[in-house]
Amino acid sequence: MNTLDVRKENDLIQSFQLASEFVEKNYLSELTTHEVVPIPPHIESLTVRQHIRLFKITKIVYDQNEDISEKLINIFNTVGNLNSSLILILDSKGTDVDLYIGVRSIDPQRSINEAKEGLQKSFNGHFPGTELRNLRNSEIEKVVENLFQSRLSELNKVITAVSGIPALKDVDKKSYIQGLEKLIDSMKGETFSAIFIAEPVQPKTVAEIYQGYETLYSQLVPFQQTELSFSENDSKAVAEGISNSVTNTINESLAKTQSHTKGSTEGSSRNESVSKGGNTGFSLFFSVGTNRTSTKGVTISSTLSTSDTEGTTTTTGTSKSDATTTSKTETITEGTSRSLQIKFENKSVTNLLEKIDEQLKRLKSSEDYGLWNCACYFVAEDAQTAKVAASTYQSIMRGDNSSVEHSVINTWDNDNQQKLEMITKYLTKLHHPLIRLQVNNGLNVPYVSPGTLINGRELAISFALPRKSVSGLPVLEAVEFGRNVWTYDNNDDGKTKIKLGKIFHMGRSEETEVTLDLQSLSMHTFITGSTGSGKSNTVYTLLDRLEKENIHFLVIEPAKGEYKQVFGGRKDVYVFGTNPTLSTLLKINPFRFPNGIHVLEHIDRLIEIFNACWPMYAAMPAILKEAIEQSYEKCGWDLEESINIYEEPVFPTFKDLLNTLPEIIHSSAYSQDTKSDYTGALVTRVHSLTNGLIGRMFSDDETDNMKLFDRNCLIDLSRIGSTETKALMMGILLMRLQEHRMSFTSTMNHELQHVTVLEEAHHLLRRTNFDQAQESANLQGKAVEMLANAIAEMRTYGEGFIIVDQAPGLLDRSVIRNTNTKIILRLPDRYDREDVGQATTLNEQQMNEVAKLKTGVAVIYQNNWLEPVLCEIDEFKSAKPYIYMNDANNDNDKQMRSNIIQLLLEGRVATEQKLDLSHLDIHSLIKWLEQQEIHLKEKQILIDNLYQYIEKGAMSLWETNRFEELAHLAALFVPVEKLLRFARSSKDFNEWNERVSLALKRYVDLQENDAYEKVFIQCILRERSKENDEFKDFYFKWIEHYRRESAV
Repeated sequence: MNTLDVRKENDLIQSFQLASEFVEKNYLSELTTHEVVPIPPHIESLTVRQHIRLFKITKIVYDQNEDISEKLINIFNTVGNLNSSLILILDSKGTDVDLYIGVRSIDPQRSINEAKEGLQKSFNGHFPGTELRNLRNSEIEKVVENLFQSRLSELNKVITAVSGIPALKDVDKKSYIQGLEKLIDSMKGETFSAIFIAEPVQPKTVAEIYQGYETLYSQLVPFQQTELSFSENDSKAVAEGISNSVTNTINESLAKTQSHTKGSTEGSSRNESVSKGGNTGFSLFFSVGTNRTSTKGVTISSTLSTSDTEGTTTTTGTSKSDATTTSKTETITEGTSRSLQIKFENKSVTNLLEKIDEQLKRLKSSEDYGLWNCACYFVAEDAQTAKVAASTYQSIMRGDNSSVEHSVINTWDNDNQQKLEMITKYLTKLHHPLIRLQVNNGLNVPYVSPGTLINGRELAISFALPRKSVSGLPVLEAVEFGRNVWTYDNNDDGKTKIKLGKIFHMGRSEETEVTLDLQSLSMHTFITGSTGSGKSNTVYTLLDRLEKENIHFLVIEPAKGEYKQVFGGRKDVYVFGTNPTLSTLLKINPFRFPNGIHVLEHIDRLIEIFNACWPMYAAMPAILKEAIEQSYEKCGWDLEESINIYEEPVFPTFKDLLNTLPEIIHSSAYSQDTKSDYTGALVTRVHSLTNGLIGRMFSDDETDNMKLFDRNCLIDLSRIGSTETKALMMGILLMRLQEHRMSFTSTMNHELQHVTVLEEAHHLLRRTNFDQAQESANLQGKAVEMLANAIAEMRTYGEGFIIVDQAPGLLDRSVIRNTNTKIILRLPDRYDREDVGQATTLNEQQMNEVAKLKTGVAVIYQNNWLEPVLCEIDEFKSAKPYIYMNDANNDNDKQMRSNIIQLLLEGRVATEQKLDLSHLDIHSLIKWLEQQEIHLKEKQILIDNLYQYIEKGAMSLWETNRFEELAHLAALFVPVEKLLRFARSSKDFNEWNERVSLALKRYVDLQENDAYEKVFIQCILRERSKENDEFKDFYFKWIEHYRRESAV
């Protein structure tokens, strides 16, 4: 039985030894006990300048829709194809970390630049937005030096190597928990470094290793199973037979043959063969060998041959045969049969074969993803830190099927300083240290390294970049948007475009420009973003590009007042505001309308604006409308025919409305309580619009509409404190703009001519509840809807609106619905993102990305685009701040006021006390007077008297019976109430006169002439006593005091 078994026990023992050392890598656990090979010259000659390149990773950006590990495989495969080692360095300073990635030449004679370019381009291609900073040679040297230079002592740092097969924890899990951030967070507060080195294995070597595993497998298979078979059989047989045969044969043959042959052959041959070769190593790891064969041969041959043949043949034959056969066979078989089979299996061999199968599968995958010799080295001041970091990393990397090879940790410390120094020298070259292997296995394997063979997929686990932000390294997830602006018709030739910025992809700006169709802006634009996201810069850039296309703009700004600090300094830009000390005062009469507009349609628009800005209920809108209509009628308007009885139409003001409104309320049939409510709600609000700065703004002396609506104009409403008043002013400006366009635009569907910027548009276009109760209609909602529709319809006149707001949720939905171009900057609020994101065809991931956008980066979408794009808006750098010559304007106004008052009072002053006014330019006074916010009738009386003074040297106002009228007109030029309030605390008339004279000098210059001052004070007191009966007594006492003083 033993003679049938051809297996040899020695083969099994040797195969087990090989498998133990080289399949399970048991030798790795004893590396520290073996000697370190002195660094070979080809490794020692590696230099940073020629063979090493590093990049510092300052930011990582991932696309959450793509597999990160698959991308890393592609990047690493690129480096492997360029025959360069891959290097990853993690340097933790305790508080933060630095991460470097780079390459090292395998061949000292080969330049590293192409591998560096391959790594950089592949990394940028797979992780766009990730920031790689190319380190200079001196910086690389400093980084490597700091890895091993101890800050605590002169001893070398401890080095711990981790060897093993990385694998996924669970391939079915969606979450990834094997990123380097787990190691960094675990070792937070500790100072250590980690050096990951992966050297590519050439395909030829991979094939040899594969063949070595197959050979070992073949040697072990015969020992896996043994089958023994035993059988036994008995049988018996009897046979009988008779045979008889006679054969006679006679043959006669005669043959004659003659042949003649001559031949000659010569030949010569010489061969030389030289063979030289050597082979060292074992194919399971590496194979290093040489073989050289040389063969030489010379052959010479010559042949000569001649042949002649003659022949005669005669044959005669006779044959006779007789045969008789008798046969009888009888067979009887009797027997028994028994068999036995025994099967043996060597489980140790079976398990070993399974491991070899796993290795063969891993090697097979390396044909697709490459094979690497990889290990990680941890460097720290003490062995404890290095070992803890190494153990943490090992536990993170190990997963399913990591046990195919042993995973071990080796530490070299200062107990064996010579070995530690040699290991350090290898690592300063970013090369695996070589260890002399002293194992009696019958193989000639001179040295090994701590590295293990892993394929490209496993390398992506071992070199797993952080998946989440760590201290010192931000890790972001980005979402992909469009990379180009594509339209449905794809026919943009000849269309005027304006450049807004460049494509922003995965956290990085690209060279592709983002342009907007100029004419599409007439269909309105919506810009939104939180505070500090870059809305203002976006509008600046847009207006600047529009201005270069000769498109004028109007900016209505209810907050901040920053536009005048950007565009206000331009010569072609008018600036108006609500504070006369900061800018030219905006003056507008809401009741005025241009030719071509019917008075009743203007009244309807005005009522809708009041409804949008003021809370109105019950009959309040009807009462307000009736009061406005009567105010027009008192100014001479025929409401049905929309004509005015005066040659120059007269328009009411809020002062006229204030006088009419109480009359309408008191004449109504409402109860006294209701009348009181209406008086408080309407009269109080209207009264607030007739005094102070607001009263000066809502005057009949309007700012030129051409400056407002046909030139570049900035209107700063930021100084208005009341939100209602801001909204009212914005609404009135919109109404006047609409009527101006309707009156002065002759064609429909006009090309873009002008744009209006509405900042903080929610003041006017606030989202309201459109539900209506049975008791009252939703007037505000309807009014906002009317304004939104008016804006939408204005595009036909070539008017484009740029609506800007930081809170889309506060805006009426029609703003988002009726705007063709949408520019969305950073929006933290989820509901805001949903409001605008759904109207911009953003998916859920893109909407979430809006909350993380960088300042100045916006999602841009026009309705004819195939998809939205991310754009980094160009920074506006051409600001020209507004400088208001307030002092000069005030001085001029003060001088003009003084001159008019001097002229008015001249007729009340004695001749010897009169000033010389012959130098005054009366025509300039008239022009100045025309610009002042004075009631039209009063202004006309003053102008008429100035013309009388030019013609006759006198005024009709100087007549004694017109003193009351003179006093009223003179008092218009000073704040009477303020002057009297300032002097109220005086003890006597002398102090009172001194205080009023001192206050008057702030507003008028009467050239220190007491006579003019006394007459002017008398005018002020006369005007005040007319308004307040209680003040008459003070006025008469002052007159008596003045007369006594004059008599003395």
